[in-house]
Amino acid sequence: MENGLTLGILDGTDFTRPERGGGASGFISNIVSELPMNVKIFGIGYGNAMNWQEVPILPNTSFIPIANLNYLSTVIPRRFPTLCTYFLHRKRILESGVEALYVHSPECALPFVIFNSQIPVIFHQHGSANPLSTAKFRWARNRVFVRIFDEIHRIIYRHADWIIAIDRPCLNQAIENGAGPKVSLIMNSVDTSIFKPDEAARKQARERYGCTNNEFIALFAGRLEEVKRVDRIIESLEHLSNKVQVKLIVAGDGTLRRDLENQVAAKGLKSRVVFLGYVPHNQLSGLYNMADVLLLPSLMEGTPMVVLEALACGTPAIATRVGGIPDLIEDGKNGILLDDPQPQRIADAITRIAQGFYDWSAVSDSVSCWRSENVAKMLFKIFSELVRK
Repeated sequence: MENGLTLGILDGTDFTRPERGGGASGFISNIVSELPMNVKIFGIGYGNAMNWQEVPILPNTSFIPIANLNYLSTVIPRRFPTLCTYFLHRKRILESGVEALYVHSPECALPFVIFNSQIPVIFHQHGSANPLSTAKFRWARNRVFVRIFDEIHRIIYRHADWIIAIDRPCLNQAIENGAGPKVSLIMNSVDTSIFKPDEAARKQARERYGCTNNEFIALFAGRLEEVKRVDRIIESLEHLSNKVQVKLIVAGDGTLRRDLENQVAAKGLKSRVVFLGYVPHNQLSGLYNMADVLLLPSLMEGTPMVVLEALACGTPAIATRVGGIPDLIEDGKNGILLDDPQPQRIADAITRIAQGFYDWSAVSDSVSCWRSENVAKMLFKIFSELVRK
């Protein structure tokens, strides 16, 4: 590998399990094969991998589970035990031979930005909003916990060697809270060898999920949690005129699935809404190609992988104007931005997409600058310069 550098990545995900895909873990999966260096990912085991047993996952990358948290209760947010786990194993990671740490969540970063002068720490912030404010565990939304989480971010901004912001709100937040000039704006990346326009995949997926060639398919892909506002998508179907026949495909699972299914039944929409449950990441390309539009009316986002991946497949997106989404969607060209995604406005946007014409190639080209290889080059430049210093 170039310069013989070894990079340590910290992310509380089990990279031996196939269900990783979105968020930080999806970003890491996209760029590691493109980095011209050796990579060790120190994550949390939730499967059968032995603690500290190195598992090769790519020619240049191995995964090392530092602890197994599979026993955790479903009422305890993983952020808290993850923070304790990285504090506990901090010394061993620092002495593992890695020359820089690239960290993807604040609970993984905090133990390494304080009392560390051994190797540079690069923190990649994947969203400006405080996730505890919309945590699925209501007790975790306590104002005290939210303030503590904000203070952890401020400590990281001041003491990390570099900050990578995933969108402009993250960039401004980091600068205003102590990062100074040591910050870069790098959006998410997309693997365009997988996510690309594919007519054959479109036909195959429509056959698999029982959709005709003439049906207009709207897709939601993600967690079924309050912050995603899938209930508004379902309600928007009632506001569509009879001229626009839409079938909604919901890919994903979460704590609100039963409530959403009940909502569909109560509104008599069972024939128009299909819940697929969890869909493996390697099947999402077919879903994006099958769909005529992606819907994401979220309350908060960073730079969503689902938007990048859908656009790379040539599928326009309707999404809220939050986080990095305005940097991905150009209104009227590759999708529609909503300032206030009420059901009627979602319905109006769907109608615009259904009545308009979107060229697959043009939509796909709109995110070509965020191909994995391009982003990996930006990152490698930052890593190598910090190690030299």
